[in-house]
Amino acid sequence: MALPSSTPAAQPDPDLQTGLQYLRAGWFDRAEPLFRAALGRYGERPDILHYLAVCLSQRGALADAEALWRKALAKDPNEPMLSYNLGLVARRQGRLDEAARRFRDTIRRTPAHVEARLALASIYMDMGRFAAAERELVEFVTNVDAAIQQPGGAGEGLKPLQARARNMLGYALYRMGHYSPAIDVLDLAMIDAGEDAARRGQILGDRALALSGLGHFDEAIAEAGRALEFAPESASLNHVLGFVLYHAGRPTDAIAPIQRSLELDPAFAAALKTLALAHAAAGKSDEAVDLLHRALRANPRDRDAVLQLSNLHIEQQKFAEALEALEAHLKTAADDVQALNNQGLALRGLKRFEEARRSLKRASRLASDDPLVLTNLGRVLVDLGRAAEARTLHEHALRSLPGDPRLLTHYGACLAALGERDKARETLDAALAADPNNAEALAVRTGL
Repeated sequence: MALPSSTPAAQPDPDLQTGLQYLRAGWFDRAEPLFRAALGRYGERPDILHYLAVCLSQRGALADAEALWRKALAKDPNEPMLSYNLGLVARRQGRLDEAARRFRDTIRRTPAHVEARLALASIYMDMGRFAAAERELVEFVTNVDAAIQQPGGAGEGLKPLQARARNMLGYALYRMGHYSPAIDVLDLAMIDAGEDAARRGQILGDRALALSGLGHFDEAIAEAGRALEFAPESASLNHVLGFVLYHAGRPTDAIAPIQRSLELDPAFAAALKTLALAHAAAGKSDEAVDLLHRALRANPRDRDAVLQLSNLHIEQQKFAEALEALEAHLKTAADDVQALNNQGLALRGLKRFEEARRSLKRASRLASDDPLVLTNLGRVLVDLGRAAEARTLHEHALRSLPGDPRLLTHYGACLAALGERDKARETLDAALAADPNNAEALAVRTGL
């Protein structure tokens, strides 16, 4: 939490002076009774409310701390430190929209508030709004670059801050799929980081992710290994190594480093989900399901865990379990296209074709060019004897993903239902050429 450098009281107060000394030393339990005593003498003065709120937040009484900061801000609405701390406490309680609003308010009042700008960018990334985070960070990096280049050399002290900002920007670019630009930014961050081992490790870890995104898996694995040399006890970097190994097609090798990341941080949600992917790919579906349930017990609103669990159940043909996994999420996110798609697949698996059609039709209205939604809606229409309608959908999907063996299989099945046997054989042969282990395509082809 932010701390003021001095008390604004006209006359020095022994309790306030000693309490501030304790705060700076991190002795919050000793500071709290002194600030309560001062509050009793002076009433609800904004500075005292703030000091007491800091103590409460440090011992985990977030609701009580928030109430005090709200009172302080009502009495002193122009103090940016109060809105900033309200943003921090909102973030800790998972209220990301409110946290973003508080940080924006802080920046509006104090445009040079560095921590608020970086916290806002970080919130945007937590919310999956990577383009918004990129805009915030690009502006920040540009301003700091200008300050560093000022004559006199005073800007050199800003380089660690610039390394942090560029590190965040590189990660945002990676999450947006801009892998090469991410690497360029991360290389600049490494220069700014100097000898900061922790920052260099984090930068190398994010660089490994971007290399993995480009398909340069050997380089990515080596980079993740170098990152771990800087911080071998980092849960995040152990997870990066496992993540890269999984995407390199080595799920069994991925398991050990991801398990290590969870030993270091048992509540690491991303590691739980990646470990579930690795177990599923290694044929350990029951372990994967257990991990995803563990993630959802920690956070029932974890969308990625819901989708991953429903996908796994669908692959195992446990369609009722897939519907159960999706039920609560769709009540609060009725327009989630991927969830609607999975619901449609589960309903189709249960042969509830009309309900499946309605789910997939809704998804197609929300994402009219999504090839997987289109092809799945086409499959259900074939089930309902409406193959002529399905044909257009399959052809539209294939324009987005030409040569995809799944889409070719579904199109081939549709053509077979329309009686176009020669074209169906040709399409299914193309699907099998792309994926010789495509059991569905083989079954339809054999049926012809």
